[in-house]
Amino acid sequence: MWLNQQTLDAIRMMAALAGTWPNFIRASDLSGLTGVSITNVQKTANALGQARLVETARGRYGGLRLARSADAITVGDVVRAFEPKDCPVSFLTASTHDDPVSQLLFRAHRDFFQPLEATSLFALEGKLRESARAARLSRP
Repeated sequence: MWLNQQTLDAIRMMAALAGTWPNFIRASDLSGLTGVSITNVQKTANALGQARLVETARGRYGGLRLARSADAITVGDVVRAFEPKDCPVSFLTASTHDDPVSQLLFRAHRDFFQPLEATSLFALEGKLRESARAARLSRP
């Protein structure tokens, strides 16, 4: 399964928001933290708001923040908000059929989503923080 660029941007943004929870962060600051352009941050934030994964507030102290705590949102939740909902094949019911092709696609779909569902934004943000720290320590 392939993920589109907006999905990848959303995962990066949500992981960054997990690190600032429960505070609001401005879109421009989020762009700087994630490397996602300000235009794409705004477009993606709109879609995340419609999916009820982030809250937005206007004004001087406004910005974005997670709609609930980082340990209550999985990467799978984010992916489902951005990837197509219509599936051209009905392999999601393959566990009740004997068709080998349907069963194969069902297993592939399940195996793709399992690690995404098992990883909370809190856990992902911690891994990103560790990785950044290790990179800083390895610099001469």
